[in-house]
Amino acid sequence: MKALTRSSEKSRVFKESLMANASYKLVAFFIALILWLSILGRRDFVVTKDIEVDFIATSGFVVAGQSTDKVKIKVSGPQPLLKKFKESQQSLAIDINDKGVGLFEIEMTPNKIEVPQGIRVLGVRPNTIRVEVVESQSK
Repeated sequence: MKALTRSSEKSRVFKESLMANASYKLVAFFIALILWLSILGRRDFVVTKDIEVDFIATSGFVVAGQSTDKVKIKVSGPQPLLKKFKESQQSLAIDINDKGVGLFEIEMTPNKIEVPQGIRVLGVRPNTIRVEVVESQSK
């Protein structure tokens, strides 16, 4: 009989301790749940996007050829920002005014790509673009 009362006594003490300060425990649970969901939602996503490349030459010179007209960039950031960025139309204008006539290799580095705040450029492919500049044939 003592074992039965001891078991029921432990059960009663457990229930009382569980229900003591129930409102505080409920508020703490919801705060922990909100923090957990907000941290879980801050995970960065990664996407790739093709961007057209345009070369700007000085007057009297034209771009006769280039190895590619698009670059593929890999970016990371929050999903809503990446969705807007991926849907937007962008082109990359590269200034080659300081170049004369000839064949040049232009390095494509992540810092040449302008992206909205909150998005980070992870990589650019191809790393270099070959450009041939010739004198324009004005008549």
